[in-house]
Amino acid sequence: MSKFKFYLKNLALFIFLFLGSKSFAQLSDLHYLPPLRQGANNAAIRDQAIYLSTPQTTAFTVNAYRGTNTTPIATFSISNAAPAVYTLATGNNNITLVDDSNTGIILTNSGLRFEAPGGENFYVNYRGNSNSQGASLTSKGRIALGRAFKWGGVPNLGSENSKSNTLGIMATEDNTTVTLSGYDSNCEFRVGTNRAGITDNNYTIVLDENESFVFETYIGTSPTLAHERGWIGASIDSDKDIVISNGSLNYGRQAGSGNRDAGIDQPVPENRLGKEYVFIRGNGNANGWTEFPLIIATENNTQIFVNGSPTAIATINEGDFFEIPSSNYSANSVGSNMYVETSKDVYAYQCMGGSTAAYTQGLNFVAPVSCLLPDTMDNIPNITDAAGITISGGVTIIAATTTPDNNINVTDGNGAVTLPPSSTVTGTSDWKTFYVPSLTGNVSVQSTGPVAVGFFGFNGARGVAGYYSGFDTVPSIDLEITGASCLPGAVLEIASGETFDAYQWFGDGVLIPGATTSSFAASVAGDYFLRVTRGPCTYDSNSISVYYCNPDIELIKTADKAIIQEGETITFTIEAQNFGIDPATNLVISDVLPTGLSLVSATPSVGSWSSPNWSVGTLTSGSLESIDIVAVADFNNQTLPSQYLLNTAINNQDQTDNNITSDSPSVAITILNDFDNDGIVDITDLDDDNDGILDSVECPNGDTVLWVTDGTASLEEQNTIDKLIVLGFSVTVVDDAVGGNADNYGATFIYEDALSGTALANVSNLTTTTKGIITSEPALHDDILGAAVGGNSSSTAVNILDNTHPITDGLSLGNYDIGDAHYHGNGLTTGTVLARDPNNNEASIVVWKENDAMEVGTAPGKRAIVPFANGNGGFNSAGENLLVKAIIWTAAIDTDNDGLPDSLDLDSDNDGCSDAIEAYNDVNADGGDGGAYGTGTPPVTNGDGTVTAASYTTPNDSDINTVYDFQEAGAVPIINTEPTDQRVYIGNDGTFTLSDSDTDQYQWEVSTDGGSNFNTISDGAEYTGTQTNTLTLLTPDLNKNGFIYRAVLLNNTFICGQTVSNEVTLTIKPKTVITNRRITVRVKKS
Repeated sequence: MSKFKFYLKNLALFIFLFLGSKSFAQLSDLHYLPPLRQGANNAAIRDQAIYLSTPQTTAFTVNAYRGTNTTPIATFSISNAAPAVYTLATGNNNITLVDDSNTGIILTNSGLRFEAPGGENFYVNYRGNSNSQGASLTSKGRIALGRAFKWGGVPNLGSENSKSNTLGIMATEDNTTVTLSGYDSNCEFRVGTNRAGITDNNYTIVLDENESFVFETYIGTSPTLAHERGWIGASIDSDKDIVISNGSLNYGRQAGSGNRDAGIDQPVPENRLGKEYVFIRGNGNANGWTEFPLIIATENNTQIFVNGSPTAIATINEGDFFEIPSSNYSANSVGSNMYVETSKDVYAYQCMGGSTAAYTQGLNFVAPVSCLLPDTMDNIPNITDAAGITISGGVTIIAATTTPDNNINVTDGNGAVTLPPSSTVTGTSDWKTFYVPSLTGNVSVQSTGPVAVGFFGFNGARGVAGYYSGFDTVPSIDLEITGASCLPGAVLEIASGETFDAYQWFGDGVLIPGATTSSFAASVAGDYFLRVTRGPCTYDSNSISVYYCNPDIELIKTADKAIIQEGETITFTIEAQNFGIDPATNLVISDVLPTGLSLVSATPSVGSWSSPNWSVGTLTSGSLESIDIVAVADFNNQTLPSQYLLNTAINNQDQTDNNITSDSPSVAITILNDFDNDGIVDITDLDDDNDGILDSVECPNGDTVLWVTDGTASLEEQNTIDKLIVLGFSVTVVDDAVGGNADNYGATFIYEDALSGTALANVSNLTTTTKGIITSEPALHDDILGAAVGGNSSSTAVNILDNTHPITDGLSLGNYDIGDAHYHGNGLTTGTVLARDPNNNEASIVVWKENDAMEVGTAPGKRAIVPFANGNGGFNSAGENLLVKAIIWTAAIDTDNDGLPDSLDLDSDNDGCSDAIEAYNDVNADGGDGGAYGTGTPPVTNGDGTVTAASYTTPNDSDINTVYDFQEAGAVPIINTEPTDQRVYIGNDGTFTLSDSDTDQYQWEVSTDGGSNFNTISDGAEYTGTQTNTLTLLTPDLNKNGFIYRAVLLNNTFICGQTVSNEVTLTIKPKTVITNRRITVRVKKS
């Protein structure tokens, strides 16, 4: 909602913006122009002139002074009809632009001031150009004087020898101490010919009246991130009034390119800013490189809202900046608009394009919209003249919607100008905009309401402009603290005692209900301002900060990602702010990364880092410092598809932290694992172990959960459900009065917010199902275990005893804070206890595998009892993560109970034969190089994680018993009694036999070459029983003498191995007595 309310029909406000390099002007009797520095002489500005104009019809005198000179170097007589132009020496004249020798030192003969001895008000507008660049800067007059500023501009991208960023400072009193601070520690500032002459983290100078100092961060052909953007938002603080000008001469908006233009402006001090802005787009390209607003915060926790959205597009801290994407303009064409509100006062700059080319951008310091501006702007002198070159002239207009379009009168050198239709502004009903090109001569604006006017123009790649009002009539309302100087007891009031029609107090940018009087007794430390109303206008006071009397350090930790993959980096940001009135000394922030993360780097805003400690040093009242810690997720062989890690920071300092302000020192993150290292994370990988079998076949229903609750899911329940869904689970939530069938789900998770004891009656097959069961419902413990376990205890933590189990893997032993933990598991004699109550040793997390003994009988499937949350705020993120891990474990099928679910186990039945070989009934299926399907570790996979070479046919089931071979442990046949050598006499049958077990198939083989080669034999005239455990040789003759035989035994459910019997020899002998036709022959044994 806009803070400006318009009650009079004839109250209007116009803000005329420019295209190219732009700035604001103010009517004043005194103006300062601090000197600046360009990257190379004449490269940004060569020709330059200063334009003086006034609305007064009677001529008066204006004197121009250089540096500390008390004698004017020029005198002008100006009136409305007769503006004046002061033409300066070209390039680095050491008046408005300084050379190397005058950079980084105190100057007495640079900079200009303009003064009307009679006190008359006038405008001062500086315009300059070079072969391809142009710029304009308009003085803010006395409103530019102040003691706290932020260095403004936009990031200077690309490299070219004339690219540079500049800041000029001019003192208005003797013995003025000025400090530049808050810039990137890698920023370097020029001193003479040394581009890195100043490398201090802050820099202080002392200036006398009208002395000046110029800072330059040079980009040139060696750009760094610090010089591109590290200076933006730096603080310029002084103990007496100063004036600054800033920007870039030149700067680029295309990385890796030399494209460039000039952009400078003169801002006002922090106590002259606002919270509501309208931006009008220039002619820049649709890619938005040169078309965007940039916001710089002057206070911590500043929210930025765009086009009326209730959700902040960004929240930034003091000295930070945010580029609002060009896509937020109402269209991608010149004259489109954007509405921006902030929760606290900000500097607003705008980058605009003079044309679609990437080298015609300009910079503008934008004024907040206000209802307290004059109703006349008269005049902009010679709008098409820019220090000797002719530019196109035009204006953009922002007007109050309560002012009729016909009440706005614009005239130029050709007379009255017809305005185009106005455009609405999304997000506010208070403002409308116009775009009026092609103006000439002196331009003036008359209105029935307050008005602010600016001009713009360009010539080829040059863009120049000026803004002729915006700050000169906005009152400065200062607040003071009465009563106690800190909280409790501090009262905020208007320092002057001035009264208004209405009041509304805000704390940290948020309206305080009921705080509608001229004073406010604050109870919470922070930044406050007062919004006052007088007549039709509403405007804000300056902000004031109030702090606690006792020490109070707020610690906030965030992460740039909530979910990362193995090998991926994550950036943690820790912010420490002092809300106590006294400094916190020897402050150290410790951040021990949890197992699973490794440190990459740490970049503190102040102090030093030595892992795991950030030594901040002294943190003054209200100060906020931060550190960015970059970590990488370690590669691992976790059996769960994800890890849940909690990263917590702690603070220590000389003072006792009263923790009045709530900390948020912990961040929970999820690491998505890639078990088979094929580059596809497990939650999206259809074959997590690359064995050629789909996970949905290995663990059917493993990703379905029945969630039974009392009524509707509570907050921590829903958070856990959401995490399961992210991991690919299907979750059905039912009230315990509705029930469900446990056999239909991979895991049944019973969770009660209250001890109703009613869930059991409505969940069928709960105690007999072979599927996994998790319960935190005490009434279900007794039934599932077959005995009452009793007990009732509560805590905020569980004491981890075993961190080798998949549920607790990766956690540190000892107390683990889960927010709210209630237990009902004492007196157990069975199960694996993973965690206990830290207070009285009652079991809190207990698990049973299939066939494990329970209090009565054995577990038909996986079982787990876990804590429940009840009334103390619910589980925190760590508690939710523990539940997720428990559900994943119980839901997964683990045929061999080795802790690896079948979807991750390359030998699910642990029979020594890989799943790939058994599923495809092919001894070569796994390539012999690790168990995955095919060759390679990992093998080549598709985008969904399936193995490219695998066909994913239905796995083999040799014995047709509905159990796949890879999930049915097989074994090689065992020969209990080996066959023995046999001697057979001619005419008799021979027999080889063996006894065995686990054999489904037999095959006898014979070798006729002494055992070198064997061939299978089959039943017929010579043999019977060739495929049994007994081989019969039918009346073998002498030809078989010395033949060697063996048996090969096979198990139908175990393709990986066969058993071969001993090799046995057949000896053939004739009988010792041969009778034939009454003749008896006796044969010697030899």
